Amino acid sequence: MPPKFSKPAAPAPAATPVSRVAAASTKPQRLCPDYEDDIDYNLRLREKKAEERPLPDYLKKVQQDRVSESERATLVGWMDKFVRDHDLADGTLHHAVAYVDRVLSVRALTTGSGYELRLLGAAAIFVAAKYEDQKAVWKLNADAIAKYGEFATCKEVLDMEREMVEALGYQLGGPTAHTFLGHFMRYAEGQDKTKILPLATRLVDQSLLDYACVRILPSVVAASAIFLARWALNPVGDPARNMELTELTGYNCSDLTACVLVMFVFSRPLICNPRS
Repeated sequence: MPPKFSKPAAPAPAATPVSRVAAASTKPQRLCPDYEDDIDYNLRLREKKAEERPLPDYLKKVQQDRVSESERATLVGWMDKFVRDHDLADGTLHHAVAYVDRVLSVRALTTGSGYELRLLGAAAIFVAAKYEDQKAVWKLNADAIAKYGEFATCKEVLDMEREMVEALGYQLGGPTAHTFLGHFMRYAEGQDKTKILPLATRLVDQSLLDYACVRILPSVVAASAIFLARWALNPVGDPARNMELTELTGYNCSDLTACVLVMFVFSRPLICNPRS
């Protein structure tokens, strides 16, 4: 059974974070108390910048059905395998998928072939890997990518990389759901670190496959993943834990209703078997 929420009319694009509640006496000592509020504020401000957000309906409005939701999901799955096969840094996949969604929001593919779409995904991984870890240049190069992706030449990869970065306006560092999950759980310890965080990470990763999550702010996706992970591992409602969730994320449970329902649908097997 899913969490008991009143069903909303439709997934909300974003919820406005509630005011931070007073810190509980059990809250861990903050590492950078002079800067953490500013860091949190700037992350939330940047995730809402229009130039760093994909269009919620870009598949129909821009691509005009050249790419389907299932084709996008297949691409994300291929990108995930690419990242794992090359042991790239955490966060690479999330940034790469964000790049793909943003590029497809401003530039229509010239053809409906999977080749061009896969080339865009490969170039996005190339850029995201270098952004996340400078040492990635020792793991990846255009020749290796061309061989892995079965592209005609490495020049295709480099040309797509240049076109993609230009389409992104050279804005490469916007926060993702992975960014916010790490931000929210930076003090995780005990069960939060050993059980909640790994399950929430898997839920956040799965959200990349679902086109419906494109329209939801990354911070809402991350907070919803934490809520679902806690609910899956401890289905009995706990008001104290809900208050702690608000302290961690700035969102009340009611703010997350729409996103939680969306994520529950595609993550039901994982949520129902969280220890598998």
